[in-house]
Amino acid sequence: MDTNAIRQDVEMTYEKVKSLAGWTVDRNVVLTITSYYVTSDREFDAESLSRSMDAIKQKAGWFSPLRGNLLPMMAAFLDQPGVNIEEEVIRLFEKQRILRTFGFRNTIHSYLAALFMTNDKESYDNEARLAKALFGEMKKHHFFLTSDDDYTYAVLLAKRGFNPVTQAKTMRMYYDALRKEKFRAGNELQWLSQVMTYVNEDYNPSLIERATDIQQYLAKDTKVRPIHYPLIGFLTIFNVPDKELKKIIELATALEESSPLKWKKEMALSLGIGYVIHELVGKADEAIVSLATSVELLIQAQQAVMVATIAAMAASSSVNSANP
Repeated sequence: MDTNAIRQDVEMTYEKVKSLAGWTVDRNVVLTITSYYVTSDREFDAESLSRSMDAIKQKAGWFSPLRGNLLPMMAAFLDQPGVNIEEEVIRLFEKQRILRTFGFRNTIHSYLAALFMTNDKESYDNEARLAKALFGEMKKHHFFLTSDDDYTYAVLLAKRGFNPVTQAKTMRMYYDALRKEKFRAGNELQWLSQVMTYVNEDYNPSLIERATDIQQYLAKDTKVRPIHYPLIGFLTIFNVPDKELKKIIELATALEESSPLKWKKEMALSLGIGYVIHELVGKADEAIVSLATSVELLIQAQQAVMVATIAAMAASSSVNSANP
């Protein structure tokens, strides 16, 4: 891993994204889009992203949650090589419509959740039904914390086909155990506890020990904040070894000195984690991750790492306000 090359890639991509997005787009959004392209090992194409943004705006109503600060980010997710962007936008809106029919609110988070539904139209109803069942169980254990910013995890985790009652109970057990290990209470810790059930619905106390070890390992040389908790969860469940954690620290340290991240150092760690998980996807046939982990789970986790960052931004801003 060439940290200097990655740093240069971040700096160049950031300038390109900023130029397209303009001054009205929040810097955090520009940084997240930059991170998305860099960790996906894709060259930023301003013309392609612009077409994606236009396609969304043409489909979205004036008061749609998509016409907010996160429009460029959603466009980046849909802007995949070789796709028909108009068809992708129609598919996104249809998935979100199905989620709404099962009781999910019309917020940016239901659109983010729709990104994790399969492209099999015959499965839309079942996926939404399973996600709603899991969401309902999650709310029983955390009534005040569980809200629309948990939609994405509900959809992602429900696809695993676990028992929602058991899975939600296990989430709460992880949450309480992690609190005892000095993790800060709140939405981010709840997301971490949700991620911990991604591979297995049954409670595993060894994951608490590993998550704590990873948090402490990273905190020795970087600033670990609650926004990183879900990312620590993915590092935990995929049993990412210390040598890979060292790479994350090296990359995060180098990125902290780059001009785009100098005043947003928490994003440097997020980007470092995302980049290493991207590398793991390419090495999934090697003995780096658990043999029980499939390539598909890793790929979805790579996407979820970015969505976790976006969800955290949306949850802390006005873009997550609901529309009827």
